[in-house]
Amino acid sequence: MFKEISHTADLAYEIEAANVTELLQDFITMIIQNSEIFETSNSDVPESIRNTVSESYNHGATNLQNVMKKCYNINNGSDEEFVDNLFDTVNDIISLVDRGYFPMKVENQCVYFTRKRIITRIKALTYHGLEVKLGERISLKVVFDI
Repeated sequence: MFKEISHTADLAYEIEAANVTELLQDFITMIIQNSEIFETSNSDVPESIRNTVSESYNHGATNLQNVMKKCYNINNGSDEEFVDNLFDTVNDIISLVDRGYFPMKVENQCVYFTRKRIITRIKALTYHGLEVKLGERISLKVVFDI
């Protein structure tokens, strides 16, 4: 679960997730909600981003054409290590989106992408204002550079 919070220049969110997979799905949903489809692809991916997100929840990645799977290692080691790994992972996903890979599904710290050019207004996750609380649930306050 996430919600946008007020920030003077950039885009800020509060996030609460049960685990890393849910956290990654929230980050992908934030990226998608702040993006526009630039061109269509020849795959079976629906035109609407919202439909695409819904489809990714309802269908396994094996039903998608031209899928790339990328797995990340975000462990629950020290708080600093967790934050660094999460920061690198989210910025890698943003970089892949900029290079024409649309995130479709998250499963066990792996993200499935399909080729689709979208324009996202999110440039990067920043350390500015970053707050992390690890416990039974993962709670974050994050700021994206836009």
